[in-house]
Amino acid sequence: MKREDISKAINGIDTRYIQEAVNYTTKKTGSKKLAGRHFTIVAIAAVILLCIIAGGTSIVLQSGNMAVNAYAYGTDDKIETSGVVLNTGTISDNGEMKGIPLIFYLSGSDIESVRFSCKNQKIRFIDWTEKRDEFGTAQNFTVPYGSDESEYYYLTVGWEPDDTIQELTDNSNSKISTLPDKLREDIIVLEITFANGKKLTKAVYISLLDDGTFFAKFDNYKISDDDSFVKRADAITLRELSKIEEAQIKEKQKESKNKPKSKAVKAAAKVAKEYYSGSVFKVISMEMSSRTKNEIIFSVCVSKDGIIQDPDRSITLKLKNGTWKVTGEGY
Repeated sequence: MKREDISKAINGIDTRYIQEAVNYTTKKTGSKKLAGRHFTIVAIAAVILLCIIAGGTSIVLQSGNMAVNAYAYGTDDKIETSGVVLNTGTISDNGEMKGIPLIFYLSGSDIESVRFSCKNQKIRFIDWTEKRDEFGTAQNFTVPYGSDESEYYYLTVGWEPDDTIQELTDNSNSKISTLPDKLREDIIVLEITFANGKKLTKAVYISLLDDGTFFAKFDNYKISDDDSFVKRADAITLRELSKIEEAQIKEKQKESKNKPKSKAVKAAAKVAKEYYSGSVFKVISMEMSSRTKNEIIFSVCVSKDGIIQDPDRSITLKLKNGTWKVTGEGY
Protein backbone atom coordinates (compact mmCIF):
# COMPACT_ATOMS: atom_id res chain seq x y z
CA MET A 1 0.00 0.00 0.00
CA LYS A 2 1.31 3.45 -0.90
CA ARG A 3 1.78 6.15 1.72
CA GLU A 4 -0.75 8.33 -0.11
CA ASP A 5 -3.35 5.55 0.04
CA ILE A 6 -2.88 5.14 3.78
CA SER A 7 -3.14 8.89 4.29
CA LYS A 8 -6.41 9.05 2.35
CA ALA A 9 -7.80 6.06 4.24
CA ILE A 10 -7.30 7.68 7.64
CA ASN A 11 -8.26 11.19 6.57
CA GLY A 12 -11.79 10.94 7.90
CA ILE A 13 -10.99 9.45 11.32
CA ASP A 14 -12.32 11.49 14.22
CA THR A 15 -9.44 12.65 16.46
CA ARG A 16 -11.27 11.55 19.60
CA TYR A 17 -11.11 7.94 18.42
CA ILE A 18 -7.37 8.21 17.94
CA GLN A 19 -6.93 9.78 21.36
CA GLU A 20 -9.12 7.05 22.85
CA ALA A 21 -6.93 4.41 21.21
CA VAL A 22 -3.77 6.02 22.57
CA ASN A 23 -5.18 6.12 26.12
CA TYR A 24 -6.81 2.68 25.90
CA THR A 25 -5.78 -0.01 28.39
CA THR A 26 -7.17 -3.53 28.32
CA LYS A 27 -9.99 -4.09 30.76
CA LYS A 28 -12.17 -7.03 31.46
CA THR A 29 -15.60 -6.56 30.00
CA GLY A 30 -18.59 -8.72 29.44
CA SER A 31 -19.45 -7.04 26.16
CA LYS A 32 -17.92 -8.63 23.07
CA LYS A 33 -19.25 -5.72 20.99
CA LEU A 34 -17.38 -3.16 23.11
CA ALA A 35 -14.23 -5.27 23.04
CA GLY A 36 -14.45 -5.47 19.25
CA ARG A 37 -14.83 -1.71 19.01
CA HIS A 38 -11.72 -1.11 21.07
CA PHE A 39 -9.81 -3.69 19.05
CA THR A 40 -10.70 -1.78 15.88
CA ILE A 41 -9.56 1.52 17.40
CA VAL A 42 -6.28 0.03 18.54
CA ALA A 43 -5.74 -1.47 15.09
CA ILE A 44 -6.30 1.91 13.42
CA ALA A 45 -3.93 3.60 15.85
CA ALA A 46 -1.34 0.93 15.12
CA VAL A 47 -1.60 1.59 11.38
CA ILE A 48 -1.10 5.32 11.97
CA LEU A 49 1.93 4.74 14.18
CA LEU A 50 3.34 2.31 11.64
CA CYS A 51 3.00 4.91 8.89
CA ILE A 52 4.82 7.48 11.01
CA ILE A 53 7.63 5.10 11.91
CA ALA A 54 8.05 3.57 8.45
CA GLY A 55 7.64 6.70 6.36
CA GLY A 56 9.08 9.30 8.68
CA THR A 57 6.22 11.65 7.84
CA SER A 58 3.62 13.39 9.95
CA ILE A 59 -0.02 12.62 9.25
CA VAL A 60 -2.24 15.71 9.09
CA LEU A 61 -5.91 14.90 9.56
CA GLN A 62 -8.48 16.47 7.27
CA SER A 63 -10.08 18.38 10.12
CA GLY A 64 -6.81 20.21 10.83
CA ASN A 65 -5.42 20.62 7.33
CA MET A 66 -6.25 24.32 7.02
CA ALA A 67 -2.88 26.04 7.40
CA VAL A 68 -2.34 28.85 4.85
CA ASN A 69 0.63 31.21 4.72
CA ALA A 70 1.37 34.27 2.58
CA TYR A 71 4.73 35.23 1.10
CA ALA A 72 6.03 38.30 -0.72
CA TYR A 73 6.72 37.35 -4.32
CA GLY A 74 10.25 38.22 -5.39
CA THR A 75 11.81 37.96 -1.93
CA ASP A 76 9.86 34.98 -0.55
CA ASP A 77 9.65 36.78 2.80
CA LYS A 78 6.89 35.27 4.92
CA ILE A 79 4.22 37.83 5.79
CA GLU A 80 3.91 37.16 9.52
CA THR A 81 1.02 37.92 11.86
CA SER A 82 3.38 40.35 13.60
CA GLY A 83 4.04 42.06 10.27
CA VAL A 84 7.01 42.68 8.01
CA VAL A 85 8.44 45.71 6.20
CA LEU A 86 8.38 44.91 2.49
CA ASN A 87 11.50 45.32 0.38
CA THR A 88 9.91 45.17 -3.06
CA GLY A 89 8.81 48.78 -3.60
CA THR A 90 8.61 52.32 -2.25
CA ILE A 91 6.72 55.56 -2.92
CA SER A 92 8.08 59.09 -2.54
CA ASP A 93 6.24 62.24 -1.44
CA ASN A 94 5.91 63.31 -5.09
CA GLY A 95 4.23 60.03 -6.07
CA GLU A 96 7.19 58.35 -7.73
CA MET A 97 7.02 54.60 -7.24
CA LYS A 98 10.06 52.35 -7.39
CA GLY A 99 9.50 48.63 -7.71
CA ILE A 100 6.18 47.12 -6.71
CA PRO A 101 4.85 47.58 -3.15
CA LEU A 102 3.34 44.12 -2.77
CA ILE A 103 2.87 40.97 -4.81
CA PHE A 104 2.11 37.90 -2.74
CA TYR A 105 1.35 34.22 -3.13
CA LEU A 106 -0.08 31.57 -0.83
CA SER A 107 1.12 28.20 0.41
CA GLY A 108 -1.14 25.52 1.80
CA SER A 109 -2.81 22.21 1.03
CA ASP A 110 -5.94 21.26 -0.89
CA ILE A 111 -7.12 24.83 -1.51
CA GLU A 112 -10.12 24.70 -3.82
CA SER A 113 -10.58 28.45 -4.32
CA VAL A 114 -9.84 31.85 -2.80
CA ARG A 115 -12.05 34.91 -3.05
CA PHE A 116 -10.06 38.16 -2.79
CA SER A 117 -11.69 41.46 -1.76
CA CYS A 118 -9.66 44.69 -1.61
CA LYS A 119 -11.21 47.44 0.49
CA ASN A 120 -9.73 50.71 -0.79
CA GLN A 121 -7.58 50.26 -3.88
CA LYS A 122 -7.27 47.56 -6.54
CA ILE A 123 -5.55 44.25 -7.04
CA ARG A 124 -4.49 42.18 -10.02
CA PHE A 125 -4.30 38.39 -10.29
CA ILE A 126 -1.69 36.77 -12.53
CA ASP A 127 -1.41 33.03 -13.16
CA TRP A 128 2.12 32.39 -14.39
CA THR A 129 1.10 28.84 -15.36
CA GLU A 130 -1.40 30.40 -17.80
CA LYS A 131 -4.04 27.80 -16.86
CA ARG A 132 -6.57 30.17 -15.24
CA ASP A 133 -8.47 33.16 -16.54
CA GLU A 134 -7.40 36.59 -15.30
CA PHE A 135 -9.47 39.65 -14.40
CA GLY A 136 -7.37 42.72 -15.09
CA THR A 137 -7.29 45.33 -12.35
CA ALA A 138 -10.25 44.87 -10.00
CA GLN A 139 -11.30 44.86 -6.35
CA ASN A 140 -13.10 41.52 -5.99
CA PHE A 141 -12.53 38.21 -7.76
CA THR A 142 -12.44 34.46 -7.07
CA VAL A 143 -9.47 32.34 -8.12
CA PRO A 144 -9.65 28.53 -8.52
CA TYR A 145 -6.57 26.87 -6.99
CA GLY A 146 -6.87 23.07 -7.24
CA SER A 147 -5.04 20.09 -5.77
CA ASP A 148 -1.63 20.74 -7.36
CA GLU A 149 0.09 22.62 -4.54
CA SER A 150 3.21 23.19 -6.66
CA GLU A 151 1.19 25.71 -8.71
CA TYR A 152 0.28 27.93 -5.74
CA TYR A 153 3.64 29.73 -5.94
CA TYR A 154 2.75 30.87 -9.46
CA LEU A 155 -0.66 32.30 -8.52
CA THR A 156 0.18 35.87 -7.55
CA VAL A 157 -1.91 38.82 -6.40
CA GLY A 158 -0.48 42.31 -6.77
CA TRP A 159 -1.72 45.31 -4.81
CA GLU A 160 -1.81 48.52 -6.89
CA PRO A 161 -2.04 51.81 -4.92
CA ASP A 162 -2.98 53.95 -7.95
CA ASP A 163 -5.22 56.29 -5.91
CA THR A 164 -2.36 57.07 -3.54
CA ILE A 165 0.07 57.73 -6.39
CA GLN A 166 -2.43 59.98 -8.17
CA GLU A 167 -3.04 62.08 -5.05
CA LEU A 168 0.69 62.58 -4.46
CA THR A 169 1.32 63.29 -8.15
CA ASP A 170 -1.58 65.67 -8.81
CA ASN A 171 -1.54 67.58 -5.53
CA SER A 172 1.78 69.29 -4.81
CA ASN A 173 0.67 70.00 -1.24
CA SER A 174 0.11 66.33 -0.45
CA LYS A 175 2.74 64.37 1.44
CA ILE A 176 2.70 60.79 2.64
CA SER A 177 2.39 61.96 6.25
CA THR A 178 -0.72 64.05 5.45
CA LEU A 179 -2.60 61.47 3.38
CA PRO A 180 -5.97 60.24 4.72
CA ASP A 181 -6.10 56.74 6.19
CA LYS A 182 -7.81 55.21 3.16
CA LEU A 183 -4.82 56.19 1.00
CA ARG A 184 -2.26 54.86 3.51
CA GLU A 185 -3.96 51.70 4.71
CA ASP A 186 -5.75 48.85 3.00
CA ILE A 187 -7.08 45.36 3.64
CA ILE A 188 -7.30 42.41 1.27
CA VAL A 189 -9.72 39.82 2.65
CA LEU A 190 -9.20 36.20 1.59
CA GLU A 191 -12.16 33.81 1.82
CA ILE A 192 -10.46 30.43 1.45
CA THR A 193 -12.39 27.26 0.60
CA PHE A 194 -10.71 23.87 0.94
CA ALA A 195 -11.39 20.68 -1.02
CA ASN A 196 -13.06 19.14 2.03
CA GLY A 197 -15.60 21.98 2.15
CA LYS A 198 -14.10 23.73 5.16
CA LYS A 199 -13.53 27.48 5.02
CA LEU A 200 -11.05 29.93 6.47
CA THR A 201 -10.97 33.73 6.35
CA LYS A 202 -7.66 35.58 6.38
CA ALA A 203 -6.57 39.11 5.53
CA VAL A 204 -3.48 40.94 4.32
CA TYR A 205 -3.18 44.27 6.13
CA ILE A 206 -1.13 46.91 4.26
CA SER A 207 0.21 50.22 5.60
CA LEU A 208 2.24 52.96 3.92
CA LEU A 209 4.88 54.24 6.34
CA ASP A 210 6.09 57.86 6.53
CA ASP A 211 9.39 56.99 4.83
CA GLY A 212 7.59 55.57 1.78
CA THR A 213 8.10 51.90 2.60
CA PHE A 214 5.25 49.43 3.06
CA PHE A 215 4.37 47.26 6.03
CA ALA A 216 2.19 44.16 5.72
CA LYS A 217 0.85 41.46 8.00
CA PHE A 218 -1.22 38.31 7.44
CA ASP A 219 -3.72 37.26 10.05
CA ASN A 220 -7.15 35.79 10.70
CA TYR A 221 -10.16 37.94 9.85
CA LYS A 222 -13.82 37.96 10.78
CA ILE A 223 -16.15 39.53 8.24
CA SER A 224 -18.62 41.93 9.87
CA ASP A 225 -21.85 43.52 8.70
CA ASP A 226 -19.92 46.75 8.08
CA ASP A 227 -17.60 45.12 5.54
CA SER A 228 -19.57 46.21 2.50
CA PHE A 229 -16.47 45.90 0.31
CA VAL A 230 -16.55 42.12 0.75
CA LYS A 231 -20.14 42.06 -0.52
CA ARG A 232 -19.29 43.68 -3.85
CA ALA A 233 -19.81 41.54 -6.95
CA ASP A 234 -16.82 39.73 -8.42
CA ALA A 235 -15.15 41.10 -11.51
CA ILE A 236 -15.67 39.05 -14.65
CA THR A 237 -12.72 37.44 -16.39
CA LEU A 238 -10.98 39.12 -19.31
CA ARG A 239 -12.30 36.33 -21.52
CA GLU A 240 -15.88 37.11 -20.49
CA LEU A 241 -15.28 40.85 -20.88
CA SER A 242 -13.99 40.28 -24.40
CA LYS A 243 -17.15 38.35 -25.32
CA ILE A 244 -19.36 41.15 -23.99
CA GLU A 245 -17.43 43.80 -25.89
CA GLU A 246 -17.59 41.74 -29.09
CA ALA A 247 -21.37 41.54 -28.72
CA GLN A 248 -21.56 45.31 -28.13
CA ILE A 249 -19.45 45.97 -31.21
CA LYS A 250 -21.67 43.79 -33.41
CA GLU A 251 -24.81 45.49 -32.10
CA LYS A 252 -23.45 48.99 -32.73
CA GLN A 253 -22.31 48.01 -36.22
CA LYS A 254 -25.72 46.56 -36.98
CA GLU A 255 -27.54 49.69 -35.78
CA SER A 256 -25.24 51.97 -37.75
CA LYS A 257 -25.57 49.90 -40.93
CA ASN A 258 -29.38 49.88 -40.83
CA LYS A 259 -29.75 53.67 -40.62
CA PRO A 260 -30.36 55.34 -44.01
CA LYS A 261 -27.76 57.89 -45.17
CA SER A 262 -27.76 60.47 -47.95
CA LYS A 263 -25.03 60.53 -50.58
CA ALA A 264 -23.37 63.50 -48.86
CA VAL A 265 -23.33 61.77 -45.48
CA LYS A 266 -22.00 58.55 -47.01
CA ALA A 267 -19.23 60.47 -48.75
CA ALA A 268 -18.25 62.29 -45.55
CA ALA A 269 -18.38 59.03 -43.53
CA LYS A 270 -16.05 57.36 -46.04
CA VAL A 271 -13.49 60.13 -45.60
CA ALA A 272 -13.81 59.90 -41.83
CA LYS A 273 -13.23 56.13 -41.84
CA GLU A 274 -10.18 56.56 -44.06
CA TYR A 275 -8.87 59.07 -41.50
CA TYR A 276 -9.20 56.54 -38.67
CA SER A 277 -7.66 53.74 -40.74
CA GLY A 278 -4.32 55.45 -40.32
CA SER A 279 -4.68 55.79 -36.55
CA VAL A 280 -4.56 53.51 -33.50
CA PHE A 281 -8.37 53.43 -33.44
CA LYS A 282 -10.75 51.04 -35.16
CA VAL A 283 -14.19 52.41 -36.08
CA ILE A 284 -17.05 50.42 -34.57
CA SER A 285 -19.92 52.72 -35.50
CA MET A 286 -20.42 56.27 -36.66
CA GLU A 287 -23.44 58.47 -36.03
CA MET A 288 -24.05 61.94 -37.44
CA SER A 289 -24.47 64.34 -34.53
CA SER A 290 -24.95 67.59 -36.50
CA ARG A 291 -25.07 68.82 -40.08
CA THR A 292 -25.13 72.05 -42.05
CA LYS A 293 -24.81 72.59 -45.77
CA ASN A 294 -21.01 72.45 -45.72
CA GLU A 295 -20.22 70.76 -42.41
CA ILE A 296 -20.91 67.35 -40.84
CA ILE A 297 -19.93 66.20 -37.36
CA PHE A 298 -19.91 62.49 -36.51
CA SER A 299 -19.91 60.86 -33.10
CA VAL A 300 -17.63 57.86 -33.47
CA CYS A 301 -17.48 54.72 -31.35
CA VAL A 302 -13.95 53.31 -31.61
CA SER A 303 -11.93 50.51 -30.08
CA LYS A 304 -8.24 50.48 -29.22
CA ASP A 305 -6.40 47.17 -28.82
CA GLY A 306 -9.80 45.45 -28.87
CA ILE A 307 -11.22 47.58 -26.04
CA ILE A 308 -14.11 49.98 -26.69
CA GLN A 309 -13.17 53.54 -25.76
CA ASP A 310 -15.45 55.62 -23.59
CA PRO A 311 -16.63 58.28 -24.34
CA ASP A 312 -17.15 58.31 -28.10
CA ARG A 313 -14.84 60.49 -30.16
CA SER A 314 -15.96 63.34 -32.44
CA ILE A 315 -14.79 64.13 -35.96
CA THR A 316 -15.65 67.24 -37.99
CA LEU A 317 -15.60 67.41 -41.78
CA LYS A 318 -16.13 70.43 -44.05
CA LEU A 319 -17.01 70.51 -47.74
CA LYS A 320 -14.32 72.31 -49.71
CA ASN A 321 -14.46 72.53 -53.50
CA GLY A 322 -16.84 69.57 -53.58
CA THR A 323 -14.64 67.37 -51.38
CA TRP A 324 -15.06 66.50 -47.70
CA LYS A 325 -12.01 67.30 -45.54
CA VAL A 326 -11.38 66.43 -41.88
CA THR A 327 -10.96 69.67 -39.96
CA GLY A 328 -11.13 68.43 -36.38
CA GLU A 329 -11.02 65.20 -34.33
CA GLY A 330 -10.97 64.40 -30.63
CA TYR A 331 -13.20 64.25 -27.56
